[in-house]
Amino acid sequence: MTRDSVEDLVLGHVLDGKRRGRGGGGGASGRLGSPKERRTRGLLRNASTPRSWQSVVKRIAGGSARTPQELKRLLDYVAREEGVESTWCNLAGYERDFDPGKAAHVAETWSSTWRGAPKRGHTDHIVLSFPRGVEVGQAEAIAREWGQEVFGSGDYGDVWRYVASVHKDTDHVHAHFVVDKHGIDNGRFLSICRYSELNFDVMRELHAEIAQEHGLNLVATSRLSRGLIEHAVPEHAARASAAGGTAPPAPPPISDAEQARRLDALQDYARDYDELSRIAAIAAGPGDGAGSASSFFTRFAEALGASAAALRQGLPLMPDATLHEEGDAAARIEAARAEMIAAAEEAWKAIREMEPSAERVDLERSFAEQARASLQLAPDNLLLTEHARAASHEEDRYFHPTLASLARLEAAPPEGLTLDEGLRATLSHVRDEIGDRLAALFTIREDELRIAGTSVEEMVARFTLAERSEAQVASWVTDQPNTMQKVFWMEMERALGQEVRTELAELELPPVVAEAVAKEQILSADRHLSLSAVPALEAIVDRMHETLPNEDLDRVLSGDLSPLAERVRDPALRAAVAHELRNEGDLSADHSVGPWADLARSHSRAVELGLRDREATHDHVHEL
Repeated sequence: MTRDSVEDLVLGHVLDGKRRGRGGGGGASGRLGSPKERRTRGLLRNASTPRSWQSVVKRIAGGSARTPQELKRLLDYVAREEGVESTWCNLAGYERDFDPGKAAHVAETWSSTWRGAPKRGHTDHIVLSFPRGVEVGQAEAIAREWGQEVFGSGDYGDVWRYVASVHKDTDHVHAHFVVDKHGIDNGRFLSICRYSELNFDVMRELHAEIAQEHGLNLVATSRLSRGLIEHAVPEHAARASAAGGTAPPAPPPISDAEQARRLDALQDYARDYDELSRIAAIAAGPGDGAGSASSFFTRFAEALGASAAALRQGLPLMPDATLHEEGDAAARIEAARAEMIAAAEEAWKAIREMEPSAERVDLERSFAEQARASLQLAPDNLLLTEHARAASHEEDRYFHPTLASLARLEAAPPEGLTLDEGLRATLSHVRDEIGDRLAALFTIREDELRIAGTSVEEMVARFTLAERSEAQVASWVTDQPNTMQKVFWMEMERALGQEVRTELAELELPPVVAEAVAKEQILSADRHLSLSAVPALEAIVDRMHETLPNEDLDRVLSGDLSPLAERVRDPALRAAVAHELRNEGDLSADHSVGPWADLARSHSRAVELGLRDREATHDHVHEL
């Protein structure tokens, strides 16, 4: 049981509200965020803050106390009058001013709870340093908040008492913290080490984070993340050379193996900076001229890209010193992220409140595209994530492979497939015909659709999209007013999907469109998918079985593709059809899509180079 005096408990400003979160256990994730967020924030600040402004938090070697007498001497040193700007304490978990005359009383109170003989003593002596030129008042405000956050909040497993002071007797302001390692809430012994929840990385990051909030730009990142491969020069050696006016000493040497390891690590950081450069470019959006937020993020993207380039060469990154003058770059990215999320939520709400129409479906599709582009800026946002992910074919009751291929062909044909004007016109005509067929099919259920909050036109648009996002598919169900209506709507979606499949089974595509659809499906499919699982290709194979005379089919089976020349005009697709005709039922044959997609792309490139179709295809078929 801790022996707190009446003065500690009552006059310790219990009602000040300065002690917060007792035993909350929030840890570093509470204020600093996840490890990924902490790493990202640090790298962003690296590229926008001068390298010299680094957080310094260190433990004083030999600064712990094992007896009340040692603790009193330590407190007397920390609270001495010479060079001391202010002293304060957190004796009962509440911050208050510290009276140096009470050092003996504090030493007696703390030592009454000590048990055993810890290797590093019963107290820790921590020093929080600030860059040269920082005002004492600013440093004290940061130090007070830092001490309360680290030792007095309870977010790291317990609350630890401490006595602190700010000193201004050296060339840079610094704060001392003498901390009792015995927790006053849970009796947890304070352990500051690499593998504990509270470690020096966390303490430095908290220092930088709190400093940023007080207008002081600090970073708390590793030397490697800043492109510095060599060891740092020991602080005492650097100070000695500065005091003597001599050249700074050389850094301690590193082995060739360690240098190679660090150069490899720089490449990982370079990739991170490149990724963050893309995120900053997303935040920039359309340019608004010099001095705008867009201009800031554009320059920030350039600085991050330059950092990546420097690290790839094994050089230190060169931050854009002008960026930190416009505020904390990491905080501005966070603000841009929050603004983007708020705008996305507002836009999605507005889309869902529109009247049912094909336009609403097209805006949903556009929203999904924007979500995919913006997800880098807010990877943990649920709204963007669900819109960025396409619904799986198994979960998407609107999916039809032919409709999906036709939509992709019209919007963005894959590499290896070029559409001429004639094919585009035919494709547009086919899409119109399918739209008319589906509209006639859905008109039978027009009243049910209206009750469900949609329309014939909107349903046609839903089915003819290339893909639908998870959020789209889910929203069409959640729009229903009650559970019974939701179940009814899902059943109707399944029924409509079956009716669409039946309707399209009777539709015969023009050969040129059928070939384009088959080729699109080969080029878009997973490389390891079985060739026989490409629906449009199998439809052509079946048609060849039905229409080829037996003698022509025999010629194809023996390796002569000429009977297919007039029926399948694309050479690469013709080779795939012949392969399927020859190898149906042969499980040992290579039926995967990958080689045939490569063949289609190679043929397309050969045609672009002016080679004849036959020459462009023959060698690849022979290789296959």
